[in-house]
Formats: sequence, C-alpha cells, structure tokens
Amino acid sequence: MRTEEMDRLRLVIQGLTVNGKEPVTNALLYEAMGLDNEPAKARLRSRINDLIKRAELTRIEDGKYTYNPKARVRSGEFYQRAWRAIRSAKPGFSWTSIAQVSRVSYTHVRKYGQWLLDEGFVERHGRDGATHLFRATLRAKDTVNTPYPPQDSADPFEIERNAACRLVRAFMERDPYQPAVRAKIVDNCRAILARFEKEEEEVSHG
Repeated sequence: MRTEEMDRLRLVIQGLTVNGKEPVTNALLYEAMGLDNEPAKARLRSRINDLIKRAELTRIEDGKYTYNPKARVRSGEFYQRAWRAIRSAKPGFSWTSIAQVSRVSYTHVRKYGQWLLDEGFVERHGRDGATHLFRATLRAKDTVNTPYPPQDSADPFEIERNAACRLVRAFMERDPYQPAVRAKIVDNCRAILARFEKEEEEVSHG
C-alpha cells in the first residue's frame, strides 16, 4: 500500500519516534497530522493496522506503538519474488499475472515493471484486449541477481519535519515550563525558522 497518505504517515511516525527510539501514540499522531474528526481518525487507525501487518509498527498497548525502521528494508523480498517470476515467465505475461505468481501486489509489480521496461530488462509483446503484454529481454535472461530501482530521494524537509514532530511531543508529553523542555522547543523552532528564512531571503534576492 503505497499512497501519499501512507508516506506522509511514515514521515510523521519517523519524526515522532526519533526513527524508532521512542514510542508513539494515537493521540500524538492525531495532533501531529491535524485530525479533529472521527472519520479521519478511523482512516489513520486503519493505516496503522496496515503498518502493524507489515511489521513497521508494533503495538505495545492499546493506542501505543513502537516503530521498526528496518522493516521497510524487507521490501527487497518483493523485488526478488517479482524478478524470479518475470525471468521464468513465458513471453506474453502481464503485470497482473506476475503479481499472482509472485504474490506481490499489482501496484508494486506495475511500478517495478515500468522501471524494468525503461531499463531494457523487459519489452512490450503485444496486447490482450486493452492489457499490455511483455516479455523478458536477453539482458534479463543474463541477469540472475535481482536488479533494484534507485531508492526514493531523501525527504528535503526531513530536518524541519522532525523538528516539528519534536515540538508536538514536547507540548503533548512534556512540561513546557521546565527549562530543559523550553530550551528544546526554542531549538526546534529555530531549526524550522532557519530553513524558511534562508529560502525567503534567497527568493527576495533572486
């Protein structure tokens, strides 16, 4: 399940948990994502359940979770299964047939297949009605080890996003009257301001 909403949720979880070092709660996620109505909160809980099934989150008590940043690395298994299915398939396969054989979601197979097509590992091989069919190329036959697409580019706002998440945690779970907490709040605000003030100056002088 790769959607913009799920990716946004992962970014928030990574920030709130300091990439797995601290637990996260439903209440923190509602606040960080600005959810103030029950339907939106229910959709979030559904996505949380999906992350639990994928072992990216572990429920430690009702409404409280730990994040496992290593779990996403296992997605490499999907590429391996899909690649084996593609290399062994007869000419004229579809992404749907590869998804069924490899037990990898159609969305993952189609995205991976498009990259393989661009890189010359597969090529078009007719149609079945409106469905495009494909076949493995000689390059694919000569490539035993699974080829992996490049990783997604790093989040350009990772530092600022994490700072914002730490602000939420400070106000929700800490005492802002405590000097140490206040100092962290100021530091995180400065980190966010520094980024956008710099960009604003560059635009003004551009």
